[in-house]
Amino acid sequence: MAPLTWPGINLHPFVPYSQAEGYLQIINELRSYLKSVTKFDEISFQPNSGASGEYAGLLTIAQYLKSNGQGHRKICLIPKSAHGTNPASAILAGFKVIVVEVDDGRVNMKDFHEKALKYKDELAAYMITFPSTAGKYEDTIHEMCETIHKYGGQVYMDGANMNAQVGYTSPGFLGADVCHLNLHKTFAIPHGGGGPGMGPIGVRKHLIPYLPTHPYSEKVN
Repeated sequence: MAPLTWPGINLHPFVPYSQAEGYLQIINELRSYLKSVTKFDEISFQPNSGASGEYAGLLTIAQYLKSNGQGHRKICLIPKSAHGTNPASAILAGFKVIVVEVDDGRVNMKDFHEKALKYKDELAAYMITFPSTAGKYEDTIHEMCETIHKYGGQVYMDGANMNAQVGYTSPGFLGADVCHLNLHKTFAIPHGGGGPGMGPIGVRKHLIPYLPTHPYSEKVN
């Protein structure tokens, strides 16, 4: 975040690329770092907060499903241990939320499998925070991701606790398809510290064509 304090760094969002080479170097270097940390294939810097990152990530999933003739999939499974903004983001993105039960901070796998099977024909996404808001590392995370993929859904990982993954694992390795990163808190200042926000999303290769863009920009991602 240090470059944000440099004089003249605050460029207009539609400035020609030829006049923003230094700014783009910062973004592209950061993209490289985040791809390495997350093990995702691409990073979009469009979202300006974790909340808008959730929304953008879910819309990316929705557009991917729609483009593949699966637009009828509207069910989003969310465990009670997920970050509190997840249900609101899912509803705003047009999904119907189904809550998965939790035991002592961990997903109740019996309830998870029952609901995944029940809604398999309508399943769009599974939103999980890893580690959970209870501070638990789900040892069934691979099983959950594989189950959701088997039923045709996508896995959205909330990156609110991403700093607890770094050095141990990554969203891409765990099986997530998309994950937002709260750069303004997770890798910089304490939560609630104020200042500029940034909530980029990382995605797997199949979701890259559906990342946010803008008709008046050469490239927004």
